[in-house]
Amino acid sequence: MTKLFVTILIVFSSAVFAQKVEKLFNEEKFKELTGLENESPSFTGEELYYLGFAFFREENDDKAIEYYNKALKKGFDNALVYYHIGLSQMYQKKYDEALKNINKGLESDPLAEFYYEKLRIYSIREDSVNQEKTFLEALQKSRHKDNWYVKIVLFAGSFYYTQKEYAKSEKIYKEALTSLPKEYELYTKLIKSLNVQNKFSEADSYFEKMRTFYENKELPEDEMKFKNLNVDQFDWKNQVVNIHKYFEKPKEMLQPLYVLYLINEKGDKVERKFKIEKTVQIEKTDPQFVICEETKSGHSTYPIYFKDASFTLEDLRKKITDVLNNKYRVAASLEHN
Repeated sequence: MTKLFVTILIVFSSAVFAQKVEKLFNEEKFKELTGLENESPSFTGEELYYLGFAFFREENDDKAIEYYNKALKKGFDNALVYYHIGLSQMYQKKYDEALKNINKGLESDPLAEFYYEKLRIYSIREDSVNQEKTFLEALQKSRHKDNWYVKIVLFAGSFYYTQKEYAKSEKIYKEALTSLPKEYELYTKLIKSLNVQNKFSEADSYFEKMRTFYENKELPEDEMKFKNLNVDQFDWKNQVVNIHKYFEKPKEMLQPLYVLYLINEKGDKVERKFKIEKTVQIEKTDPQFVICEETKSGHSTYPIYFKDASFTLEDLRKKITDVLNNKYRVAASLEHN
């Protein structure tokens, strides 16, 4: 009877302790969990994985790897263990070993998160060939289309956009949107990929979808706050000009249709800001829009007009380029008081 009681007590105590380990892990109390290291000989394989992850979160990759390996030896042969060994090795800059373990994880569980970390390693190595191979495989084989999957889509689209393979970038975003129709950032990227190819009508059709999302208050905070979308960019000398289009159609004088930002050569600051604004119409045949520039001192107008909102981004790029090349002088200016 006594032996039975002791056995029951031991089993009960073990169960309570196991619950404590899992509870600390779930509550992300990682420092407290690492404090149980002396008790680890009695841990199950899964609990050893929890302990390894706790050390990882406490930025101790050596200890993390030690307990991940102990988890494997105790039979917790889970894809996450191999992935996290690889992740710690990546932070230790042991890239070959990291890739080997991440690939082991992918063999049994092709999660987008695993692929994304592979992409990071190849990015660090500036290995564009393996970057492309990895994201193409990920887009085909990833088990879940979660946030990690979206990151891979964005990576892939940007990869091709940067290499000026705009049609491939367009294809990546379109295919993703068929299954992820509420991933709004993908619309922005797709619109830019279309506009850079001068596919303005198709780009506008996607912008209209975003306008509907805006009117329904579905968009992320920034788009709702600034009321516009980055629809295009082009190079001027060693700088970039970003073009944003407003969701709300201008009805009154000075209301903008577009806002354009010339970014400095470092790429970290706006150097000049232009707007395409609604102007005064005395006759119905008068132009509706004019190019203006906002500065710290005031508001300047250039003698460049657009009949209506039907002008293309190609027209706009040319006109702004002319302004930047000083082909036009300011026609009128208003200084702030």
